[in-house]
Amino acid sequence: MKTLVLFLGLAAMLLAQKPKPVIFDTDIGDDIDDALALGLALQSPELDVRLVTTVADDVDSRTRLAWKELGLFGRHDVALATGAPGPLLDPMHPDKAAQFTILTPADTVPASAHARAADRIIDMLMHSNEKFTVIPVGPLTNIALALKEEPRIRDHIERIVLMGGSYFPARREYNIYRDRIAAEIVFQSGVPITGVGLDVTTKCKLEGPDLERIRDAKNPASQFLYRLITLWQNGKPGQFPTLHDPLAVATAVKPDLVETRSGAVDVETAVKNLYGATTFTSEDQLPKNVKPTTRVAADVNVRGFLDLFVARVSAPPRTLKSSSRK
Repeated sequence: MKTLVLFLGLAAMLLAQKPKPVIFDTDIGDDIDDALALGLALQSPELDVRLVTTVADDVDSRTRLAWKELGLFGRHDVALATGAPGPLLDPMHPDKAAQFTILTPADTVPASAHARAADRIIDMLMHSNEKFTVIPVGPLTNIALALKEEPRIRDHIERIVLMGGSYFPARREYNIYRDRIAAEIVFQSGVPITGVGLDVTTKCKLEGPDLERIRDAKNPASQFLYRLITLWQNGKPGQFPTLHDPLAVATAVKPDLVETRSGAVDVETAVKNLYGATTFTSEDQLPKNVKPTTRVAADVNVRGFLDLFVARVSAPPRTLKSSSRK
């Protein structure tokens, strides 16, 4: 009996240590936090980034920028796909992002990166024996399309950890507002979700000694991230990054960094001046026949998160042992 207990304990410990397979979905290139979030994901041994997908507007440039960053972190083994350029309704046409100026004619992507993101998400999930963590840090168009086109992928997702919404209080946030219909599809999917909202992420600024540590890091990947920060600042050195998207990644890495509440989220899709507003209903206020599948962040250990983030993105790129891939 003792031998069985020891074996089960060892098996549980090994399972806990195994990196979580991850799909990272991003609108990299606009705000600086997407590139910083990808860097954190790649630098976190708890995560095994298997697929990066891009979404919204100039997706070709976004894919090229993601590929460039993957290369600087030594991770061209990660699959890459190009996603939906516009939301399911009401397309918008923002200006070209300043971060794309870092791209050169040499920054081309492999032919496989032109694959449709929703198709690659479906294919990867349906052909895996493991459950994935999906981390979307942009509009939820790709994730919604994949869920609608192949509902069975729900059984292959451990959890969606997304940056989006604002819950305490409810208000509009760009990722949800940009594709409110996609957001509604995702929140109503029944997949376990952790929502990391604007009301919590705005507490997390990268400035002072934390920013200087990345600036002074002596490796090309960290220098690349710092160069993107300066492009994003656009001549305003006092404009400091807010780490919206990296906090979602950190929540997937160390869930205890954020305090969460269980319940359900409704997305406003009908009233125009409220499009995309996210209303959270706590578990104790839900009808008894409704099972809560969503947790939302209510607070964050800011210093603990910043210490984790800065230590990892200022360190030289780590390599993921090929033996961890099946």
